[in-house]
Amino acid sequence: MRVRSDILKNKDFVNKILCFFIALPGLFLLVNEYPIFAIASNLIVLFLGLFFLFYKGSITSEHYKVLGILSVIYIYFTLSYFVSNQTLKNFFSYEFLRYDGSFYFSYMLFFALAVPYFNYKKVANLYFKFIFFTFSIFSLIAIYIYWSKNFFTFFKHQGTGATFTALNFAHNASGSVYAVVSIFLIVFLLKERKKKLKILYAVMLVLCLVGLFLTKSRGSYTGFAVGALVVLWFNFRSVKKFIISILVMITVSIPLIFVSDAFKRIIQIFDFKEANISWRFVLWERALYMFRQSPIFGVGFGRFNDVDFSSRFNDFSFEKLHVFVGYPKVVSFFMDPNFDFSNAHAHNSYLQYLAETGIVGLGLLVFFWIFMFRKMLRAYNTVGDDFSKKIFLCSMSSIAALFALAISENYFSAATVMMCISMVASLSLGIYWQERNKNSFN
Repeated sequence: MRVRSDILKNKDFVNKILCFFIALPGLFLLVNEYPIFAIASNLIVLFLGLFFLFYKGSITSEHYKVLGILSVIYIYFTLSYFVSNQTLKNFFSYEFLRYDGSFYFSYMLFFALAVPYFNYKKVANLYFKFIFFTFSIFSLIAIYIYWSKNFFTFFKHQGTGATFTALNFAHNASGSVYAVVSIFLIVFLLKERKKKLKILYAVMLVLCLVGLFLTKSRGSYTGFAVGALVVLWFNFRSVKKFIISILVMITVSIPLIFVSDAFKRIIQIFDFKEANISWRFVLWERALYMFRQSPIFGVGFGRFNDVDFSSRFNDFSFEKLHVFVGYPKVVSFFMDPNFDFSNAHAHNSYLQYLAETGIVGLGLLVFFWIFMFRKMLRAYNTVGDDFSKKIFLCSMSSIAALFALAISENYFSAATVMMCISMVASLSLGIYWQERNKNSFN
């Protein structure tokens, strides 16, 4: 009996270790200045997934169709890359994967978490504890720095005054993931039944909202608003309660907005003559120019930065500036051996993917996320478990936020926020499968 007990104890210990390593990426969403941490933690999850795939030889039935769609997208984007005269060496380079090819890294957790070798609920519970704790601590430090005016770290001057970046390169990266985590906290606050935990979630929500407003990221404000509206609607499903909850949210947010000096940035959302918005119009025009050259398949995945517009900076009649190979205005690719690996992009995911991968590529990507949203909605409506419903609603609201975020930045393949959304979405699929196969975890 003692031997059996030791085995069970060891099994429990191993499961705890597995859960810890799988949830580990949640600790490194605000430190992309030191990418080794995020890369290493996610590669550990991928390695575990591959190991247990060979060991168990199966994936969950809920991941099956999702991975099928995602595999088609991966294959299509890869073919688009190579058909536009880009090299195999560049494809595997860190520079490409860090910027133009970050899509491949951003969605890999859907594959890594599809193998049912762990308890999805336990991992999700630990993952959310990690992100709530990490983001709250970062917010506390940011608040202290902001009030002391000693901007020695965590803040950068990026043309909008001191903006909170945490240990990320840009305020938009931190803002986007703060928006998503704040949405998650609203879900946990509304769905929690224990009073002490409700108070804790309320405090962390206030901290994270201040952190979000301090990033001065207008696109992140918009994404948060859209995601929060989705949460409120699906939580109450009553027009009266929905409107009241919106008013409460606005009432809570207003003092935080003024305290964090975010009011001016919110007003600037509607100022189309503001420098950053005006520059976006320039980039959008360039993306539309590429789209017109090859509307069906795009000019080539990863090619947006490679098309040089510097010689005609103020001239939008680009028709004689570049040579595209193929059938003009139908199917043509940018074939120049000019490769620019940088963080420049169209500042709009829809136009970015229209330019690089055409209607087909953008259509596949949008279809993927709509498919995910519908699947999570079905799970939310059919599963009765309280914790599971929290995660399903987190997944749905983060997808809605992503569609809004994608209007102002290329967030469909921005690793910082996408690693968070992909993790939650893939765990949601696993929890849905787990709820439908409870005997597997008894």
